[in-house]
Amino acid sequence: MVVGQRNPVYKIRSCDGQILVVQDWVIAQSKCLSIVFAYQNVPAPPLQTSVCSLVLKKVIEWCSQHRHDNADQVYRNIPNWDAQFLQDNKEIILHLIEAAFRLEIRGLLSIACKAVSIMSGRSVRDVKLRLRVGGLGDEDDDFEDDDILEQDEEEDDGDDAERLPPIPAA
Repeated sequence: MVVGQRNPVYKIRSCDGQILVVQDWVIAQSKCLSIVFAYQNVPAPPLQTSVCSLVLKKVIEWCSQHRHDNADQVYRNIPNWDAQFLQDNKEIILHLIEAAFRLEIRGLLSIACKAVSIMSGRSVRDVKLRLRVGGLGDEDDDFEDDDILEQDEEEDDGDDAERLPPIPAA
């Protein structure tokens, strides 16, 4: 980018009608949005999404924190910031997973599914199957996570199955 040149801004409309203005680095995190906006002229009309404004703001917050990450980055562990972010937003974590799946934000989808698998005691693959959010190309990582979770379940005596643990950080 040339010095003094402004980054392009994009408008996204939530399903409840709120228009959010986002920078290009938010668009870069989402394969869905980056493909759509690549074929539109700037300034483009607001793009309608099926995500509500509350969840969309949280997705933008996550993308803001990870703006320097590669869009296809695979997270083996849940970073500290993400663990705190998901812990603070665990009431809407399933909505975050759905939004990440619909907008094709692989990193958020991966981290949120890992967090739900830890909280529920299920494998990451099982969480994705139950939520119907598989298929973004990271199934190979799930097999490793499943092996780790199965080892942990064998070591666990099972007396705290009722209690959901906090999301651990890396």
